[in-house]
Amino acid sequence: MQKFSDRYGYTSSEKAFQRESVDVALRTKIWNILKVEIWDNYDYGKRNYHGITSNIDKLAKRLWFSYFNKDLDDLPDFSERYGKNGYYDIFKNYFYNCKWFEFYNFLEEIANDGSNLISDSTKTWINNTLENLNSAYRFVGKNIAEITDKTEIECIDDAITISEKSARTHLSVALRMLSDRENPDYRNSVKESISAVEATCRLVTGNPSATLGEALKKVQNLHPAMSRAFAQLYGYTNDSSGIRHSLTDEATISYADAKFMLVTCSAFVSYLKTTATQ
Repeated sequence: MQKFSDRYGYTSSEKAFQRESVDVALRTKIWNILKVEIWDNYDYGKRNYHGITSNIDKLAKRLWFSYFNKDLDDLPDFSERYGKNGYYDIFKNYFYNCKWFEFYNFLEEIANDGSNLISDSTKTWINNTLENLNSAYRFVGKNIAEITDKTEIECIDDAITISEKSARTHLSVALRMLSDRENPDYRNSVKESISAVEATCRLVTGNPSATLGEALKKVQNLHPAMSRAFAQLYGYTNDSSGIRHSLTDEATISYADAKFMLVTCSAFVSYLKTTATQ
């Protein structure tokens, strides 16, 4: 069941976008990628040191020496007997319990290692997973970069906080649909975002039945260029090839599209609330 805080817009956008945080689901999925792409290839029976097993051991030594700053004499084997932890268990335990920035540090360290055990296709897989679980970070080359910054997140939170009930509900639903980690609904997130602008324009113009296009023409203190820009954006969501009518072409609406609309519409709602009513 949806939580009260989600239904009424009290869930932090920062949490929804996983900025400066990493939840268990994201840790699990990324670890599973590393397991499939790296750790499962370790042949501790034959220990073929001319293949990937040798590269994994070399990676472990470099992590132990450079990343963890530990004595190499204390580095255990990949797996140990009699209940002792091998380096696989030590790395896994660290990965699940480290701080959010250490999580990304660890990924970068492996990606930049000379063993090249994280390939371009693996980085693509990781990036897709980060996107699907709404992480604010991605691999750009061999380094992790922030792609959802604090300003964007604060923009959404501010709009939800200051807007009236109708617009607040639309923005909250748009955020929930965008940040749903199981079944994201990008198309309807876009619809809810633009509907928040429409609701705010109706409020500031005092016309509860106006379309966004009609209301924009009557908003006081609104620059004509800005009015035209949002009228065109609204037209895109309503024409025969746009959001509201192409219901059979879900794949054309991406996470980036939905996030752009949410951030842009949130900023415009805040702008209308602070300037159009003056």
